[in-house]
Amino acid sequence: MTIKGLIRRLTGNDYVFTIFTKVMAVLIGLIASSYSNRFLGPELKGQLGQISSLLSIVAVTANFGLYQPYPYYKRMQQPDTLERFLRIFMLQFVAYMALGVLGATVFDSFELTAVCLLAPIQVLANQLSFMIMVEDVKFKNVIFFTARITNTLVTILAFYTMERTILVALALIVIGDLITVVFALARLRRLPNPLRADLRFAAKIVPFGIISMITTLMLTLNYRVDTLMMGYMYGVPDAEIGFYTLGVSLSEYGWLIPDAFREVLFSRTAKDDAVGEVTMSMKVNLYLTFAMIAGILLLGKPVIRLLAGAEYLPAYSVTVLLIVGIIPMSYFKIIGTLLLAQGKKGVYLGMLTGSVLVNILCNMATIPLWGKMGAALSSVVSYTVAGGLFLLYYLRTYHIAAREVFLFSKEERQALMGKWRAVCRRLKKA
Repeated sequence: MTIKGLIRRLTGNDYVFTIFTKVMAVLIGLIASSYSNRFLGPELKGQLGQISSLLSIVAVTANFGLYQPYPYYKRMQQPDTLERFLRIFMLQFVAYMALGVLGATVFDSFELTAVCLLAPIQVLANQLSFMIMVEDVKFKNVIFFTARITNTLVTILAFYTMERTILVALALIVIGDLITVVFALARLRRLPNPLRADLRFAAKIVPFGIISMITTLMLTLNYRVDTLMMGYMYGVPDAEIGFYTLGVSLSEYGWLIPDAFREVLFSRTAKDDAVGEVTMSMKVNLYLTFAMIAGILLLGKPVIRLLAGAEYLPAYSVTVLLIVGIIPMSYFKIIGTLLLAQGKKGVYLGMLTGSVLVNILCNMATIPLWGKMGAALSSVVSYTVAGGLFLLYYLRTYHIAAREVFLFSKEERQALMGKWRAVCRRLKKA
C-alpha cells in the first residue's frame, strides 16, 4: 500500500482524523507558545489571561446559546434548519458590532474596550465552529489546524518585528476567529442575509438557547473564574497569574484525547443515542489520556524551559496539580454530548452548576491562602465533582456496570488488537 493510500485509510475514520489533526495542531501550537510566552513575559501574559477570561464570559453570554439547539432540530429533520440558524447568527453579529463600537467609545477602560470590539467576532466564530462540528467534523478540524498554523506564523513574525504589547496578543485572537468564520461560511456555501432572519423561529429557540447559554456560561466559569477572581477580587500579581495561565495551558494538552472523542460524538449523537459508542469512547479515552498525562508529567519542566524559559518554571507545580482533574472531567465532556443531543439541558445544567458553585466557594477559601496553587486546587475539586456526577448519572440511566466504562471485555480486547495488527501490516507494506 502506498503512503497516500495509508493516509486515506487512517483519516477515513472520524476519531483517527480528529486525533491526528489535534496532535499536529499541538505540535505547531508548541512552536507558537514558545515565541508567544517569551514575547509577552509573565506579567503581560497574566494581563492577557484576565482579558481573555472576561472576553470568553461576555461572548458566551451574548451568544444566548442559540446554536446549542441545532443538533436537536437536525435530528428532528426540520426543513431549512441550517439556513434559519445562520441568518439569526448573522443578525446577532451585525447588532453586536454596532453595540461594540458604541461601548468602545463610552468605556474608559482598555480591558472593556478590547472586550467590546472583540466579542462580536468571537460570538460568530463560536457559533459557526459548532455548526461545522455537527455538519462535518473533519472540516472542523481542518479549520482548527489552519488557524493554528496561521497563529504560529503571525506569532513568529511579531516576535521578530514588533514591540512587546498586549495589542499584538489580542490580535492573534482575532486572526483565529476570522479564519473560523471565513472557512466555515465557505464550507457551508452560504452567506446568510441577516435581514431575512426568521424572528419567530428565533423566539421559539430562545428558551432553549437561554438555558444553553447559562449552561455554557457555567462551563466557561468553571475554567475561567479562577483567573478572574485572582486578578479582580484578590489582587494576585500579574506575573503569578501569568504562571498560572501557562500551567493551565500545559495541563490542557491533556484534554487532547477527550476533546477529540467529544467532537466526533457530537456528530454521532445528533443522529441517535449511540450509547455503545459513548461507552467505548470512555474506555479508550481513559487509557490514552493516562499516556498523555504521563508524558506531560515527565516532560513538563523541560517543555516549560523550551516553550517559555526558566522564568516560567513556577508554572510546573500548577500543571502537575491541574492534571489530577483531567480524567474525571473527561467523563463530563464525553457524556455531556449525549445529554445535549437528547435535549436534557436541565440535567446537564444542574450537575454543571453544582460543580461551578464548588469551584467558586473553594476559590474564596484557597486563593487568599495559596494564590495560584489554591486556584489550581479548586479547579481539581470542581472537575472531580462534575465528572463524578455525570458518570454516576450515565451509569444509572443506561443501567451500565462501572466495569464496562473502565475495563475492556475479552472480545473488545481481541477486536482492538486485530485493528492494531491491521494498522501495523499496512505500515509495513507502505
